[in-house]
Amino acid sequence: MILVIAGATFREALRSRTFAGLLVIYAVAVALSRAVGWISATDGDIVTTDVVFSLQSVIGVLVAVATGTALMHTEILQKTLYTVLSRPLPRWRFVVGKFLGLAGALAVGQLAMLAIGLGYLWATGAPVQRWLLLAGLLTMVEVLVMAAVSLCWTALSTPLLAAVLGLATYALGHAVATLPELMHHLSGPQQYVACALASLVPNLGMFTYRNQAVYGTPLPLGDLLQSLVYGAAWIALLVAITIAMFRRKQL
Repeated sequence: MILVIAGATFREALRSRTFAGLLVIYAVAVALSRAVGWISATDGDIVTTDVVFSLQSVIGVLVAVATGTALMHTEILQKTLYTVLSRPLPRWRFVVGKFLGLAGALAVGQLAMLAIGLGYLWATGAPVQRWLLLAGLLTMVEVLVMAAVSLCWTALSTPLLAAVLGLATYALGHAVATLPELMHHLSGPQQYVACALASLVPNLGMFTYRNQAVYGTPLPLGDLLQSLVYGAAWIALLVAITIAMFRRKQL
């Protein structure tokens, strides 16, 4: 039954106007990224590549937040959720199926973005290195973590508030990555408080290898595995929280 729900969610997400619209926006933004390289005082190819991969992260997260927060709300509005849960189906299977379907659609979207971005860089003569593929993979993990964040916030609040909280989590997740650089400005107790609060938000800096990939800096295998395990752990935790909240939710 999980696979049935996942398949239906996958098809629904791919047919979403928001999903398709943001992919179109990404393609247009990539096409315009060359202009940023032209006006830059540094290497235009490097700037263009950096912009292309930054867009993959930003647009990918927007797709994850917009689609993830709308999924459950759409089910309730269309009354299909009640039909599914009227069967002897544990709610955890429904949540897991929803996440797997959303994750599959987002993975397809990320692969499409990566293909568009690399194709554009190749067509414009910018160097395309194998490390960029690895950067795209880690960006995909970042987007999947944000998809889990979106589902979790949706179980706790309204779709609009969940979208706002999801974007706030994205901003905080990248701010957490800069915390080690700021620790020397804090005293002992403040450092402990800052670390405790930072642990409540996924450190999205674990997945931002794109800046190094632009310059061809190799990523050690240990760091790659650490990022993948870190992302998987956060996804599992957030899905578990979503399941716990969804079980208590009055439908």
